[in-house]
Amino acid sequence: MDKNELIAELTGSGALREGHFRLSSGLHSDTYIQCAKLLENPLTAVKVGKSIAGIAGGNVDLVFCPALGALIVGFTTALALEVPMVFAERREGGMCLRRGFEIEKGRSVLLVEDVITTGGSIKELAGIVEGSGAVVSGIACIVNRSGYSTMEYPVHQLLSIEPEIFSPDDCPLCRDGVPLDTPGTRFAR
Repeated sequence: MDKNELIAELTGSGALREGHFRLSSGLHSDTYIQCAKLLENPLTAVKVGKSIAGIAGGNVDLVFCPALGALIVGFTTALALEVPMVFAERREGGMCLRRGFEIEKGRSVLLVEDVITTGGSIKELAGIVEGSGAVVSGIACIVNRSGYSTMEYPVHQLLSIEPEIFSPDDCPLCRDGVPLDTPGTRFAR
């Protein structure tokens, strides 16, 4: 799936929206990407997973993603790579492994996210991997919306965009009275 095809899929599915949004990071933006809308079509979800596996694959023993938003893309990426997938859940403010999931020492782990804005969840996942004695082979996402990068691991994205992002205290959309939408799970109405 090339960049233009992905943009068409994001737009056509209603996954790419414009307005005034509070992101899961708490920051405000004029653009919101709801990859669940993109991934609700199983054929598209499989195509996205294959595309991520194609750019980020290689020496990967396990795919690791955060629940809830990245479960589908994590699964389809693992399916394409023919490796297992586990996920972390937020509990008492932090990400952790539950449901009997473990990351074995020495495993090569690909971190998969749907959308990266600040990289906060990815950093938490990397900490879990390293704390398990495993190795992060890379980070992959559908959309990197902030130009997120790290010197520690390669970052692979199907699409990189950098929409306007504002601090809630200095948001021109708030000052202009544009209604705030909170579509993400952390601040959902």
